[in-house]
Amino acid sequence: MRNLLSAFFVLSLLGAAASQAQVGKPSLSRSDFDARVEEGYNSVLSPEPEVTVLERELLKKIYSLLDTDVQFAYTFLQDTLNSGNPVSGAFNHAMGNVYFKNGNYFQAETQYLAAIDKHPTFQRAWNALGLARYQQGDYEGAATALANSVRYGANDAMSYGILGFCHLQLGRYRSAETAYHYAMLFEPEQTDWAEGIAQVYNETARFEEAISVFDDLIRTDPSNNEFWLLKANAWLELGEPMKTARCIEIAKRIGDVDTDTLYLLGNLYLEAGIFNRAREVFISAAESSGELNEQDLIGAIRYLVFQEKHEFAEEIFQLLKGEGDDWSREDKKLYRFLKAEFAYFHGELDASEEAYASGLELEPFNGYALMKMASIKLNQGDVERSIVYFDRAAANPAFRYDALVSKAMALINNKQYRLALKPIEQALVERSDARLTQLHAQVQRVVESNELTAPR
Repeated sequence: MRNLLSAFFVLSLLGAAASQAQVGKPSLSRSDFDARVEEGYNSVLSPEPEVTVLERELLKKIYSLLDTDVQFAYTFLQDTLNSGNPVSGAFNHAMGNVYFKNGNYFQAETQYLAAIDKHPTFQRAWNALGLARYQQGDYEGAATALANSVRYGANDAMSYGILGFCHLQLGRYRSAETAYHYAMLFEPEQTDWAEGIAQVYNETARFEEAISVFDDLIRTDPSNNEFWLLKANAWLELGEPMKTARCIEIAKRIGDVDTDTLYLLGNLYLEAGIFNRAREVFISAAESSGELNEQDLIGAIRYLVFQEKHEFAEEIFQLLKGEGDDWSREDKKLYRFLKAEFAYFHGELDASEEAYASGLELEPFNGYALMKMASIKLNQGDVERSIVYFDRAAANPAFRYDALVSKAMALINNKQYRLALKPIEQALVERSDARLTQLHAQVQRVVESNELTAPR
């Protein structure tokens, strides 16, 4: 039996190995193989079109004029191409270069295509066509042209590097990575290609590998703050806030960083509880730009308020000059509630009430604001209005229990014991609590006692 089982497993493994051997195998038919074999006879075609001795001398003269008298070169080429006589594709290529030099990439593309039509293996024309399409943002067309350029003999860093960039823009990350690696073989010190590889790693969530590339780049040029910022972004993706902050701090010391990055740095310090440094960063961001990122600041202020860092939060709040016309409804609401919170913190009840009321215009059932309004009314001695706000807050499921208990306590303090029984009972339905049950019993006894002693 053991021998049979062993034989079965061997056969299974052999079957799996045979299946795996097919993975990545090109799907080529017999006709595909025949076509490739026959193509071999054509592969000996020169990557350069044939030119006569006279044409070669003319082309040398034309190229020498491109930097000194481009208009004459253009006129001569135009006359030659429009003469009606058969001319080499090299002249179309030269005319394309004239257009390219002047930034007329579409016209250049037309001439390069004409050159390729005359000589399909014209490597330099394919390469130039790729560059012209790249300049026009046609990354698909550029990738096709540059790939043909490589096929017909191009073997340089720029061809591979731009091909890598085109594949990167098209989301072909493996092709992009391969092309960038080839570019680095020719120009290992060119940081553009290493940056491209790192970007591929970022796009494919290979952040540890991206950091390794950025470390190499930083060793090459430690004063390049862009490398530090790119490394910071990778650390951020890995959920390492303090390593992110360290990279941003270094980038800030050696160069300029934009205000969005400063706000990010401030928020990183907030979440880490390093409040003094966060304050310095936020103030620096506001002063350096002259413009405020209200959304980031408001979010930071709200966070600080919930952390009970009221003084720090208010200092940041003072950077805001008031509501902006272009603010979103959410930002306006949060601004008004924060304004109310700071006034309440300073005991300025009237100002706090006004600000909370304006915020409730934008969100009528905000439980927190309604509870605050109820508290303000109690402090002002207006129990009746406070009860109204407690009832509105109780409509919010997140605040229902607290609102009912607070309403009951307000009624008890106002000696309205019978009215206090119902909200206590409603609160006990929401949550069982021994102390609240005991309070209900005490209030019930007071009610019964009052009824016994009441005059008949």
